[in-house]
Amino acid sequence: MLRAVVFDLWNTLVHSPGGNPFQKVEAFLTPEQRRHFEALQRDGMTRPYASARDFAAGWRERLGLNADQEEAFIRTFRLAEGEALLYPEALEALERTRALGRIALLSNTQSFEMDFLEDLGLAPHFRVKGLSAELGHLKPEAGAFESMQKRLGLFPGELALVGDNWRDDVEGALRAGWTAIWINRRGRPRPDHDPDAELVELPDLSQVPEVVARLQAGARCSTCLG
Repeated sequence: MLRAVVFDLWNTLVHSPGGNPFQKVEAFLTPEQRRHFEALQRDGMTRPYASARDFAAGWRERLGLNADQEEAFIRTFRLAEGEALLYPEALEALERTRALGRIALLSNTQSFEMDFLEDLGLAPHFRVKGLSAELGHLKPEAGAFESMQKRLGLFPGELALVGDNWRDDVEGALRAGWTAIWINRRGRPRPDHDPDAELVELPDLSQVPEVVARLQAGARCSTCLG
């Protein structure tokens, strides 16, 4: 029985027209500094920092950031927060899904510059939030899914993940024993997968409540939409 639906954040509920701030930071690093970019990105998304300024300061010496780079680093994350936009169907889909069971948030993201969750009206929907910077694990790592299971007090078969990223959300959820609801807004080809996987593909969030209701009624994912 499906008892909780966990939503991804970026490119599922919200998007940033300006793109990923970590990738923007990479663009103004020197070739030597870019050698550390993967470590920097992972650190920013698996370790809590109070602010973008604290994050930049934590990497100042290791990267050899000059003053202009450090201010650009901070400005990039602040601008990204201000640019965050809700998908038009997001709030209604959350409200209708919450009427069917518990909902939660599980996102690969930093801990700072996240006030937009309040500003966009998302925060009140989620009593349980799992940000990777607080969990110490990134999807699709098992630890991210296990942490959310513990927070919700549920077994894998009682959970579904709604997300846009095939590797992080779909494959991670299926490996964890969850149902996966893939939001494929761009109509991308579906990668090879187990045909019997508990997987639903949708073009946006608007049909998520109907899918959840059918799953709760015992439908297999291949027939979740009739």
